Amino acid sequence: MRAAKILTVALTGLALSSPLHAAEYNWRFFTYVSPTDFHSKMNKAFAEDISKASGGRLEITHYGAGELPYKAGDIIKSVATNQIQMGQVGAGLAAGDAPEIDVFSVPFLCTSYAGFAAATKAIGTVPDEVLTKKFGVRVIMNWPIPGQNIWSSAKIEKIADLKGKKIRTWNPLQVEMLTLLGGSPTSLDPAEVVPALQRKVVDGAITSALSANDWKAYDIVKFGFMLNFTMAHQITLVNAEALAKLPPDLQKLIADKSAEWAPKYFAASEETNTAALKNMQANGVTITEPAAADVANVKAVLKPLWNKWTEKNGPVAADLLARVSAACK
Repeated sequence: MRAAKILTVALTGLALSSPLHAAEYNWRFFTYVSPTDFHSKMNKAFAEDISKASGGRLEITHYGAGELPYKAGDIIKSVATNQIQMGQVGAGLAAGDAPEIDVFSVPFLCTSYAGFAAATKAIGTVPDEVLTKKFGVRVIMNWPIPGQNIWSSAKIEKIADLKGKKIRTWNPLQVEMLTLLGGSPTSLDPAEVVPALQRKVVDGAITSALSANDWKAYDIVKFGFMLNFTMAHQITLVNAEALAKLPPDLQKLIADKSAEWAPKYFAASEETNTAALKNMQANGVTITEPAAADVANVKAVLKPLWNKWTEKNGPVAADLLARVSAACK
């Protein structure tokens, strides 16, 4: 009797603590970096806002790296196969799947927030059309991770200092760029960067101050070479079939919330990067701005990559390059 009474009390408590109605639709949203990193925090807040606004009908649960068995390169296919219904992917990290939309990785094409905002409007629905046709995934948001720079254990003051240095890269265009500049590119997933720096597998890494600070890379690297040659295009994806199965009002909610949150991602990215750069310096990282003549020489060396990239990736790539070049000034 006593055991039955305890069970009854426990079940009653569980019933009282549970929601009155379970969600009609349950989605999983994966981000390829740690749950404590900027990208994950933003995506978690975005998911929670949609869930709340739906009145609990659509429950989107966010997961970061290590919480689900996926890496950055898995995201498009994982969303396409409905293992996860939402995901964030860097266009450069997905260049193996859709190289023609990785236009923002073209060096020195677009390196300001205002320019990036104008350029994302200019490219319109092209990334969505490409990814829908190829994989059955929809693009609901485009936003930037800030300027990409080189963080290293040895001081780099000029481009010539890159010669022979093993530098982490994360997309094919960076590999070509580093090779032209005399460096030794090493492709690594975000989760692999800090261990590689610790073990001296690489001498430095290409990433933003925002990400370097999130990773506490200041404990290892002590120099930042602020080349600022690209911004990293982030794409928020949903499974097309899962989206189509939602009633029209919930589909509209996702579209409206994406439009509402896009400028929040832009503003938070810029603000967080500024704070991250200050924190990197406070933790002993020396920042070096390249000389104007050095940058001009680098731009001249790398300019042929623009045409080479479009020739390799076809008319969609050429169209996107023209649109971004015109918009991002």
